Amino acid sequence: MRPVRAWRSPGPAGARPDHLNVPRPGLQPPRSRPGRGHRPNPRKGGRLAHRIRIRRRGRPGGFLASAVAVGLVLAAMHGSGPPGHASAPSRAPGKTAAAAIAYARAQLGKPYLWGGTGSGAFDCSGLVMQAYASAGVPIARTSQAQWATERHVSSPQPGDLVFYPGADGTWTAPGHVALVIGGGQMIEAYAAGYPIRQVPIRPGMAGFTQPWGGAR
Repeated sequence: MRPVRAWRSPGPAGARPDHLNVPRPGLQPPRSRPGRGHRPNPRKGGRLAHRIRIRRRGRPGGFLASAVAVGLVLAAMHGSGPPGHASAPSRAPGKTAAAAIAYARAQLGKPYLWGGTGSGAFDCSGLVMQAYASAGVPIARTSQAQWATERHVSSPQPGDLVFYPGADGTWTAPGHVALVIGGGQMIEAYAAGYPIRQVPIRPGMAGFTQPWGGAR
């Protein structure tokens, strides 16, 4: 004879008996999976960060500033115009400028002498005056007079003069002058204790003149 089970009151309509709600071995209730809105997409985030880095690196201001800086340095070294002045590629000097440059080269190593005009010693303006006298072009004696009487140029070529305020001059009446020879170089009689020398064109100049007045 089978045992009689105790009677229980029925639950809500449609409810399953407790013994039927026990999970079967090996079966697990389904887990809810988060959608795309619940977690970031790592690939998309990395791609966005990469784009931001590219845009930051590609800002035109920094690149342009760097390019301009490099261009000015190269122009001063390989062209004829130093920083702060318009420059054009150096061309071969004409006969007049070449003669003046040849004279100045022949004086390299000679001593500086204030007021000197050769042949054993020179000051700055005396050197360029005699250089152009050897080429048949008379120019003024002092750097201030040379600056005031010669044609000013912004794109210096071999044979032009470059002026600096110097210790005893000003921006409008320069106290020092040198001869541009091309390749960013000049020849000058600098000061007492310095022999006549060839050196790179220095920044800080007042400007340039063309003493030969178009004669080539």
